[in-house]
Amino acid sequence: MEYHYATLSDRVKSIFIDTCFIILLMFLFSSVLDNFNDPPDWVKVVFFVGIWFLYEPICIAYGCTIGQYIMHIRVRKASDPSKRIHIINSYIRYIIKVLLGWLSFLSIGLNQQRQAIHDLAIESVMVKV
Repeated sequence: MEYHYATLSDRVKSIFIDTCFIILLMFLFSSVLDNFNDPPDWVKVVFFVGIWFLYEPICIAYGCTIGQYIMHIRVRKASDPSKRIHIINSYIRYIIKVLLGWLSFLSIGLNQQRQAIHDLAIESVMVKV
């Protein structure tokens, strides 16, 4: 089967949608916490870290993020694009992506499968569906 790989434009749009969704979740959780009398700071930290650290890796390992769903792209194994990546690889990919930021996308134009550095690190690809 021939696969079509996500373009940089598809990926950026997906990230923008996911960022908007995460900000919406933060406002939602903030509104919920406002209903309680002075919640402890650790609760706020857990919600904030939870949103940023759980959303993308878990969504990718078990399906896709909202941005990826809307843009019709998915993260898959480079060796078999019909299979999802493992949750541990999803976290490694996410950590590298966060640490490198936009620099991670510099390699997209350098390979046929349009892999970013975080994709190369765990041998994943982003395919169009």
